[in-house]
Amino acid sequence: MQDMSLQQLATTVNGHLVGENVCFDSVSTDTRSIQQDDLFVALQGDHFDGNHFVSQASENGAIAALVSADVVADIPYVKVDDTLVALTQLAKQQRESVDIPLVAITGSNGKTSVKELLASILNVSKQVLATEGNFNNQIGVPLTLLNLTQSHEVAVIEMGASQAGDIAHLCDIAKPTVAILNNVGSAHLEGFGSLQGVASAKGEIISGLSATGTAILNQQEPWLDQWLELLAQRKLMLFGWSDEADVWADADSVQMSLLKGQFKTTFVLNYQQQHIDIQLNLMGKHNVLNALAAASAALSLGEPLSRIKEGLGRVTAVKGRMQALQGIAGSIVINDCYNANPKSFEAALACLTHIKQPFWIVLGDFAELGVNSTQIHRQMAEQIVKSNVQQFYAVGEQMQHAVEAFNAQSDSPDRQAVHFASQEELVAHLQKTLSSGVLVLVKGSRSQGLEKIVEKITQLEGSACC
Repeated sequence: MQDMSLQQLATTVNGHLVGENVCFDSVSTDTRSIQQDDLFVALQGDHFDGNHFVSQASENGAIAALVSADVVADIPYVKVDDTLVALTQLAKQQRESVDIPLVAITGSNGKTSVKELLASILNVSKQVLATEGNFNNQIGVPLTLLNLTQSHEVAVIEMGASQAGDIAHLCDIAKPTVAILNNVGSAHLEGFGSLQGVASAKGEIISGLSATGTAILNQQEPWLDQWLELLAQRKLMLFGWSDEADVWADADSVQMSLLKGQFKTTFVLNYQQQHIDIQLNLMGKHNVLNALAAASAALSLGEPLSRIKEGLGRVTAVKGRMQALQGIAGSIVINDCYNANPKSFEAALACLTHIKQPFWIVLGDFAELGVNSTQIHRQMAEQIVKSNVQQFYAVGEQMQHAVEAFNAQSDSPDRQAVHFASQEELVAHLQKTLSSGVLVLVKGSRSQGLEKIVEKITQLEGSACC
């Protein structure tokens, strides 16, 4: 962002300046990663109060602070009623000052992958601001937008939601000119109540588009007709598996492989009368759809197919999302434990069925599934029984139901799932039994911390990507 004085900040956010009118050009909400001369924004939550850490922020280099309480500090500060509201106002002003195309991305699955794919395409020829990590919520999006500068030519912003209204709020800040709505799945059902609630909430991204904006929609989604009603005069691009879509691929022609420990997926991307061969360093048909979504947005921004091919080919797996790692005893560990919901699990399972070698799965609880959590975990067991999974290991209270359902349906005494009381017991078993040539998928919700299991079964030979 451009230089701003504390007095300008106070005027923008309707706050009161206490102390010297210094200037800042960057913002931080975390004292642990604060940079020299940052403005420290003291956010408040259910279990923390940033107002208590102003002195620490100052010691770590902050030049000033934005607070919601009177504080004792050796740096000047601006006091407001609500620091998150003030952060939002500041981000809106920054977005309005930089008039460039902005692509917003939402969906139950694949948001980060689509963001990485699209940013890679655009980076071939442009200066791009893209969401870092998963900074996709009510705090992360404003912080990302505050990094906008006049040197940027396009922005790619990921938007997450845990309840109705979240996406609408983020669109009000970011003012998207292109919106990608990838899919709907059973994620955050506690906040949305039902799949219909998820579909409606994700549809807010269409309503949040500029009047002349372009919506990029998944032709495969059963909610498509509902979303089309929100278009008004906005432009539309569809992606999917049919030539009725604007950007499409033939699902039957998708080829997947695991070559020297590296996933490869190849397909032909079709647009109008043009066709181009694409190779992804990612696995699965779900990632083909992610690539089609990213390509659609790039095409709407005027990018040629040659740059799309180049950009898609540069992308590697995001950490924790179908990431192939060298495991102990010559095994390959698929780290997919960043997050989990039934739809992403179905996609992961479908990927591994295309690999012609033994594979095991290690699952932790899938969180935020609402009142149907037990039923959904049992349904996952039905999918596993029908697959060619050789070993099924699990940890977590809800996964006990999946293990019981699997064992009740398995028709072989040699193919029985095992539930472990702790991650430590599960790790000890894996360290004894993993062998050369075995693929093991590790997946669970972020709250389960299954990355600790990944570390233990890769650390003996290093956890670098294969």
